[in-house]
Amino acid sequence: MSPRLRLVVPVLGLALLSLGPLVRLGIGPTEVVVSLLLWLPALARRRAPLAGLAAAAALLGAFWVSRGLAPEALLPAGLVLFWLLAVVAEHRPTREVVAGAVLVAALPVTVAVVAFAGQPGGQSVVPLTALTVLALVVGRNRRTRTSLMQALEDRAHRAERERDARDRVAVADERARIAREVHDVVAHNISVMTALADGAGYAMDAGATGPARQAVGQVASTGREAIAEMHRLLGVLRADGAAVADAPTPGLDQLDRLVEQVRAAGLAVTVTVTGSPSQLPATAQLAVHRLVQEALTNTLTHARDARTARVGLTWTPGSLEVEVRDDGRGTTPRPDPDRASGHGLVGMRERFGAWGGSVETGPGEHGGWRVRAALPLTPAGAA
Repeated sequence: MSPRLRLVVPVLGLALLSLGPLVRLGIGPTEVVVSLLLWLPALARRRAPLAGLAAAAALLGAFWVSRGLAPEALLPAGLVLFWLLAVVAEHRPTREVVAGAVLVAALPVTVAVVAFAGQPGGQSVVPLTALTVLALVVGRNRRTRTSLMQALEDRAHRAERERDARDRVAVADERARIAREVHDVVAHNISVMTALADGAGYAMDAGATGPARQAVGQVASTGREAIAEMHRLLGVLRADGAAVADAPTPGLDQLDRLVEQVRAAGLAVTVTVTGSPSQLPATAQLAVHRLVQEALTNTLTHARDARTARVGLTWTPGSLEVEVRDDGRGTTPRPDPDRASGHGLVGMRERFGAWGGSVETGPGEHGGWRVRAALPLTPAGAA
């Protein structure tokens, strides 16, 4: 049903119902016309209910006075006053509600005055007063219910927006995490494969087919490992969310394997562990593993004339300190083409920052390049 019909149909139906008693009693055409006119202001109940109430009250009051304040002048159509009062109480501010209540209350007050003067009609005072109070109560209750429903709806919309915002943040975090992982895997393995391929080329030029064949085999092995790692990382993007690989997340136990890969690429790496190792969560171990991987990859890629690198893990009661040094020449900052996109060492800072740690990079005291990181082991640092 259209809004216009919803506005007209109730008024038309009530108008016809109010004419029923008049027809049965044989009331004249004047009462019929007045009854129909009383329902016309109800058509303005949505835009101007108080104005409609005032018009209906004025028409009914004029008709009642013209009939000498007789009780039969209270037409059934006069119920429109109470309907419009309920609408005013539901939708309009308090001052308009008070004004509407005064207009409608004038009817029982007038009846009381007439009854006090000794004329019939005093029995109508109580029903008219009760109808006035009932209209006010119904209107205010509907207003309260509408406000409550609106508040609940607003709260539901706000909760939905907050949930969508949290989902967007979670998606952005997951995308950043995947980007860091992909960068670390691709950069490291390609760097190792490039160094091995260069070594194989030099060996072939020198006629040493054995070392060349060994280097090429290591390239193939590193490539297969890179593909397997990429499958594991990108498995989270599958629509069904199923795991595609059973390989564990890289951690401290896989550092030896990482170092062997770098050694095979021609860089002599030594690992030193000081102190008593503590139990670390998987994500913290992943951060340490990726830091060492990124530092050694940068040494392979950017260090000039680097022959050795040292990886140091220092365990203390409150933290784990990780240091990677190389003997490359030069003290200028190494190029990091991925710095603008948030990968590389910037990604390492994000990983350690999530655990309250820090990462520092710069030239070493005796030449070369140094990457130093600290990872708190306390619960407060992890938070």
